[in-house]
Amino acid sequence: METKPAQISEAASGVSSRTVFRGLLRLSKIRVFQHYFGLFLAWLLLSPEALARPGATAAMFLFLLGSVAIVACACASDDIAGFRDGSDLMNYRSDEKLRDIRAKPLLTGTVTERQALVFAAGSGVVALLAGTAAFWVLGWDSPLSSYVLYLLGFVFSVQYSVGLKVSYRRGGGETLLCLATAAGLLAPFLAVNREWTWPAVAQALLLGIWLVMVSSYSNVNDVAGDRMAGRRTLAVTTGRALQSAAMTVFFLISAGLLTALAFTDGWPSWLLLAAFPATVLHAAQLYQGPVRRRWLRARKLGLIAYNLGFVGIAVPTFFALHR
Repeated sequence: METKPAQISEAASGVSSRTVFRGLLRLSKIRVFQHYFGLFLAWLLLSPEALARPGATAAMFLFLLGSVAIVACACASDDIAGFRDGSDLMNYRSDEKLRDIRAKPLLTGTVTERQALVFAAGSGVVALLAGTAAFWVLGWDSPLSSYVLYLLGFVFSVQYSVGLKVSYRRGGGETLLCLATAAGLLAPFLAVNREWTWPAVAQALLLGIWLVMVSSYSNVNDVAGDRMAGRRTLAVTTGRALQSAAMTVFFLISAGLLTALAFTDGWPSWLLLAAFPATVLHAAQLYQGPVRRRWLRARKLGLIAYNLGFVGIAVPTFFALHR
């Protein structure tokens, strides 16, 4: 007999407070440290003059809090949507051996839908308050673009599966993921640095593309559940040939940005060597995904590449700006 979302949510009502707390932590995905790579790179990219400005350090900590809250709000909202339309249940049941269903506390019954809604709303409030406090300690003299990027990054991240349901539009999910990730670096960087720099833009786009290179492989694996829910990812709306071509384009964009960054004046040319392990794994993704059809293995390689890529650009950034 099939378990329905309503039955799961009802069964969660008798769960202990400690279990609910753990479930909310899983729901928030705040322990997924990759979400904060953009903030840490933004900090590294700040010039010594920018770091010395009054309120700079306090503002960056507040932006970190804001990032945690945005991630919690967006991820909780996405899980609520996936729980309601049944796509999460379908996707996780079809991959029980490769996926840990405990990552979806609404499905395991450790968190009720009502608790998840309250948590998402509370996280959204914290995100707005933390961002406001960050701009306040900087004296409200940051560029307008930094305010816009922070607000749009927050609003549209939450609209991934609810509200405007950006991910339900063709290519919307991939575009949003890339740009929202880039905004997570550029908003705090511009707020403190007060001016754009090419390395900051390049690194923001790299993080965005790299995250898309993780999700695009998941989307192919989840095509049945996403199609049922009406989510129009590239995997749902295009054939395998176009999807494989898109993955190849993502790889080439990544390699191009790394090369351009390595040849930027004042930047260490050995950046390409530092980022080489990530590039190799991204190439392996293309083999495991489009060639071998091992989509979740390719996704795992993408996550490892994301970690290695972060280190591969963070270390050269430190040497370029703070040695």
